[in-house]
Amino acid sequence: MRDGEKEEGDEGGGKIQTVSELVTEEVNEAEEPQDDEEDYEKAITATGYGFFHYWLVAIGGIANASDAVEILCVSILLPAAECDLHMSSSDKGLLNAGVFMGMMVGGYIWGSLGDIYGRKNVLVVSLMVNAIAGIVSSFMQSFPLFFTMRFISGLGVGGSIPLVWAYVSEFQPAGKRGGALSVIAAFWMVGNILVAVLALAIIPYDIGFVTPTFSFNSWRIFLIVCALPSFIIGIVLIFMPESPMFLLLKGRHNEAIEILQNIYEQNTSNPSRSYPVRKVTIANVKIQTVSSGSVWKILKDICVQSWRQSNALFSRSLLRVTLLMLFINFAIQFGYYGLWLWFPELFNRLQLYYNDHPGDKVSVCDLTNFKGNETVQTSNCNSGEEIVDPQALVNTLITAVAPLPSNLWTIFYMDRLGRKFFLVLSMVLSGGSAFGIYFVKSATDNLILSCVFGAVSTMGFNALDCLGAELFPTHLRSTALAVTLLAARLGAIAGNLVFGSLIDVYCAVPMFMVACLLIAGGVMGLLLPNTTRVALT
Repeated sequence: MRDGEKEEGDEGGGKIQTVSELVTEEVNEAEEPQDDEEDYEKAITATGYGFFHYWLVAIGGIANASDAVEILCVSILLPAAECDLHMSSSDKGLLNAGVFMGMMVGGYIWGSLGDIYGRKNVLVVSLMVNAIAGIVSSFMQSFPLFFTMRFISGLGVGGSIPLVWAYVSEFQPAGKRGGALSVIAAFWMVGNILVAVLALAIIPYDIGFVTPTFSFNSWRIFLIVCALPSFIIGIVLIFMPESPMFLLLKGRHNEAIEILQNIYEQNTSNPSRSYPVRKVTIANVKIQTVSSGSVWKILKDICVQSWRQSNALFSRSLLRVTLLMLFINFAIQFGYYGLWLWFPELFNRLQLYYNDHPGDKVSVCDLTNFKGNETVQTSNCNSGEEIVDPQALVNTLITAVAPLPSNLWTIFYMDRLGRKFFLVLSMVLSGGSAFGIYFVKSATDNLILSCVFGAVSTMGFNALDCLGAELFPTHLRSTALAVTLLAARLGAIAGNLVFGSLIDVYCAVPMFMVACLLIAGGVMGLLLPNTTRVALT
């Protein structure tokens, strides 16, 4: 019967195929690549853009938000912790700076390790260091021990920040990268809002317990809650893939292809075998391998590779870009963190002053001898009067929400108007608003100008985050981010130490230093090359 059907089909001029033949042919067609070999940009574009990328951006955003929480939580708790830890204004500046000292060291170490051992694994470790040190710090009863644990927490934060950008950017096609990185940058605002809400919900209330030898009150509980986002996102990241670009750089081609196939399947719902690329290349990059041998040999090789990676940033081809990025990073973080991290303290001083002197109009620099110097602080602690005004925490929350419009603007227009546009505009405007804070005389005007400062500064950070990930080649990307962020941390440290030392003595000096550095950084931004919609190298 089967023979008869075949003969009849042949007579009709066609060929009847069995089911197995049809399936085999279909599979062969699906497995046949459209392009045998592609560069990485075309390979990542071929995966489509869908669920995986949205999930990745959400994870990167939450990781970025957790870093913001850990940084800002210290400045928010300063008024509440000053009596327990016996802090003067100089101590507060040192404590804020201590976090950035840890970030400066951690950024370089973790960033270099990320270029050697992989973005994801090193990112997980840095997030866990941040979370665990943050939790332990809540139990520290003296300023030196508390400072030490916050320094260690800073080590973790310093590593996760450059690694998040390097990791996420390497999964993004050129046309989507600016928007994706801007979304992640916007999560910094989410972290600021979250920490302000947590502070308002926890710090003003009499919770916890206090004994003659041990204190575990509301601001310590606040610290534990603030450490949870880093811990949770560190666990989630364990189940994410390594960067395919990094794997290609290490000669692990099959693993990279497998990850790209899985991304394609998640984004398109098509089977992974139909992914059209079979071979991916990265031009002009030497494959790097990881050392093996004794622990000391591995450590030595890590140090040597880290030094070579850093030294390569100052080669003739990259020297100009590296120096510009070092100065701009230093300037923006001196200005932003020098002033921004003092807003909770300054808001608290202003609010306490206005509670005692309703109707008065003063600037923040008129409050030198009000709740500011060491003698006054000591008497406040002994008297037991309220040293944290809830309205000051509300003001902190308002300034945290203020960058929302500018974040949305950068998300939708970063790839249209360009990185340099937002960087230059932001730094010039934030410098001008910092200059104006010195002159305002009312609580409302001070709050408005502080919101403007935070909003316009955000655009600069978002642009700088994109530039930092795009200006340097793959094999140097994490190291470059770490080195430029090292300069940024130096700026943040200097800003906090300058403010802590001078805010009660020569208040105008740090204000004007912030304004001048920010404007100068904006002018330097004009000299950077354009990276908008340009493929990663």
